[in-house]
Amino acid sequence: MSDIRDQIVDDRGTIKRLQLIFPGYHGYRVNEDLRDADIYLKDELYKKMLSIIDIIKNGEAGLVSSANFKALESVGKIRSEIQMLAADIKHHTAGYSGISAPIRVNANKISSLYDLDMQIFQQIVNLNELANKFYQDAMGGVVNPDSVSQIMNTLSNIKTVNDSREKLLYGGV
Repeated sequence: MSDIRDQIVDDRGTIKRLQLIFPGYHGYRVNEDLRDADIYLKDELYKKMLSIIDIIKNGEAGLVSSANFKALESVGKIRSEIQMLAADIKHHTAGYSGISAPIRVNANKISSLYDLDMQIFQQIVNLNELANKFYQDAMGGVVNPDSVSQIMNTLSNIKTVNDSREKLLYGGV
């Protein structure tokens, strides 16, 4: 995935470029552009998580078709974990950089938030590969315990990075 921060800078209109000229607006404009990039990235992460949920649901359907009902409990847990994590990712704070923000967020902090979201993106790419492998197995009527374990470990990694994002933003408060 290309760096959305560069795309935001390239897409600045006339008013945003004028704001960069004035000292009072320059920092605000830079921070808001970084924040917008992070918001766009979070939206993409959420969409990718939803597509993974669909893959898991389709795998569940394959298990039902094969009458492997025993495996559905572990698969349901996976889907539930992914859904909760997707909601957390969608709704975590972007960091407001405005004039009267309750918590000051500078460009470095917003950039660090974006970098953490890129780490989440890499983990979601891994999760997508694991979900596709799960799907292939499930369509054959089996669930590989190693695949389930790898999926749960990847979800744990995503949760850890997502939690560290909140610590970075609020300082562990």
